[in-house]
Amino acid sequence: MADLIYKRVSTDQQSTDRQNLVLTESGIEDPVIFEEDAGTSSRLHPVRRPKFGELLTYARPGDTVHISEMFRLVRGTGHILDVLNVVGAENLIHRL
Repeated sequence: MADLIYKRVSTDQQSTDRQNLVLTESGIEDPVIFEEDAGTSSRLHPVRRPKFGELLTYARPGDTVHISEMFRLVRGTGHILDVLNVVGAENLIHRL
């Protein structure tokens, strides 16, 4: 089982420093990191973002995906439901 980290900033004037701090403080060891190019808009649907697509391709049952804040991945309920549909909500519910 792997720990996967997804990071994204909306503009090229932003950095992932805060995300790095939050994720480092969580104590995740040897993560596989998927970081979007700076400026990858939150308006771009999550399942269409290049690095999130790579994460979905890489992920295996039992892996854990970590993000610093939900808004780094989704903009609203529609995005949440679409991501759950792609990853299989039954996998998430089983882990809870």
